[in-house]
Amino acid sequence: MEKFEKWDPHPTKKNIYIDQETGLLYERTKVGSFHRIPQKMTELQELEDFRKADGVVAMTSRSRGKVRPPADQTLDASHT
Repeated sequence: MEKFEKWDPHPTKKNIYIDQETGLLYERTKVGSFHRIPQKMTELQELEDFRKADGVVAMTSRSRGKVRPPADQTLDASHT
């Protein structure tokens, strides 16, 4: 069985790999991609899966407040 970075082979099943980050089971296809096998997940795993699928990246505390947002001001004839 092949070794892949970030993937552990299942101890008894062929073409089944365990994601090291989440612990979820994935099946390796003939093409070489991985497809998640439906399984019972913890609440944290469900939230992480939803966050990845949603595509929304939350602002972290490190990036918050470093750059001021642009002002929404329009210049009138009286300001020029």
